[in-house]
Amino acid sequence: MEEIITARVRRSNPSMDTGSQFQVYEVPIISGFSVMDVLDYIYENLDGTLAYRSHAACKRGVCGKCMVLINGKLGLLCQTIIEGDIALEPPPKSVVIKDLVWDILRES
Repeated sequence: MEEIITARVRRSNPSMDTGSQFQVYEVPIISGFSVMDVLDYIYENLDGTLAYRSHAACKRGVCGKCMVLINGKLGLLCQTIIEGDIALEPPPKSVVIKDLVWDILRES
């Protein structure tokens, strides 16, 4: 069964500006969708400028490259199943490259 959720994604591009803000997307989901599936939908259908670490990394929860704050708690995009509206942000103290992509080798 398909339902619509609200995905709030913190957007920023430090190379172009110094601020960040949440952008809100309405996304249809199917039972069993991961947060990564939601971001894939946004990228493919709503906003091709969104930056995040996609399935290309590992998709098994091993590499940790897709770790972000999901509703205020650290989680992996590829392993977290959607259970309702979500807010996504880079991890605290991370050096943001763009949107949800952060430098895994440095802290701010």
